[in-house]
Amino acid sequence: MSFITALMEQNSTIGSSFTYLFSTFVSVFVMVDPFAAIPVYLLLTERFTPADVKKTRRKSILVASAILLTFAITGMSVLNFFGISISALRIAGGILLLKFALDHLKGDSEKIKSDEENESLTKDDISIVPLAMPLLAGPGAISTIVTQATRGKSWLDFLLLLIAIILVMWVTAIFLKYSQYLYRLLGKTGLNLMGKIMGILIAAIAVEFIIIGVSEAYKNLIK
Repeated sequence: MSFITALMEQNSTIGSSFTYLFSTFVSVFVMVDPFAAIPVYLLLTERFTPADVKKTRRKSILVASAILLTFAITGMSVLNFFGISISALRIAGGILLLKFALDHLKGDSEKIKSDEENESLTKDDISIVPLAMPLLAGPGAISTIVTQATRGKSWLDFLLLLIAIILVMWVTAIFLKYSQYLYRLLGKTGLNLMGKIMGILIAAIAVEFIIIGVSEAYKNLIK
């Protein structure tokens, strides 16, 4: 019986870990939103040679990955330093994401401002700004990662968070590599549709963050 119980507990742990990895991957993916990055990426790199495009893409992915991984690692330390509670972060992050989602659904969301985009058209190196940040590793993605880090209950969850970030950036690199083909396949309308779907997912994630944050804050108040 003890063997069966241990096996069931192990399966339950594996199942919860897989759920955490999947939910984290989806949360980070919809915030990085490679579909929205494709038109901007194509516009900013159209004057580059194929070799320069490849170099720019790789550098932007590496820098964006480093930014997101850094916030995943140091997020809790920053919160503790400023005395910010986890529930407060979840509520604030949820509100920020909800606003981002609503703007996304209305078509008012801009990861890169027009003046930044115009300036980037004349820059030789656009891999760090604006591609890596804020296009890929923007405020929404950063706040999502820090909030997701607070959901982790063990070192395994922390490791899964890092894996999820790496997987998202790997998929994003593939999207950017084949961005011309995806743009031709989906067209502007298709990319806008995918953006709306992402907006709905972001809104759902934001509401979940707010609900969990309010619930935790309420429990702490009545203790």
